[in-house]
Amino acid sequence: VGYLETVLTAESVSYEVTALWQLGRAAQGSMRDALSLTDQAIAFGEGQVTESQVTSMLGTMDRGRLFRLAEVMARGSAREVLTEVAEMAEHAPDFDEVVQGLLGIWHRASLAQVVPDAIDNTQGDRAAILALAQAMNPEDLQLYYQIAVSGRKDLALAPEPRQGFEMLVLRMLAFRPMPDINPAADLDLLTLLE
Repeated sequence: VGYLETVLTAESVSYEVTALWQLGRAAQGSMRDALSLTDQAIAFGEGQVTESQVTSMLGTMDRGRLFRLAEVMARGSAREVLTEVAEMAEHAPDFDEVVQGLLGIWHRASLAQVVPDAIDNTQGDRAAILALAQAMNPEDLQLYYQIAVSGRKDLALAPEPRQGFEMLVLRMLAFRPMPDINPAADLDLLTLLE
């Protein structure tokens, strides 16, 4: 991401750092692929590299939608979770990618619970991650993460990807310890994303 910033600045191409993170993840560590994808993003975005355009170009999941799902998962409301999954399904997402996105969010939130200063803002989501870390019990984060990691393989076995994903999130909620209070009731992560 740092190198892409240097290149785009030198070329006077406007960009959003969150878009560069998407390109970096899509390149899976290959600088050549990252530069190739960046060239494609510049063409696709008519001379600029924005998060929404890169999301569309790559066919990846919108991070705002991932944070909405993380937010309703934090509240533990099955009704809200299934409503969010239904809305997400209207855009025909890759549900394995959704799980990977949630894993990334929960990983960073777990780190934030232990060492808040370890969370930087290079992805533009530091405030949302810190809020999620405060709103969720560490046990819930660990449980959701573990079930998601082990349940990813089940997605391919489900008759339909959405069905497999719904069963995965329902499994998380089913095994979640019942809290005395719900600190995530007023959580609004989208207002904290940059």
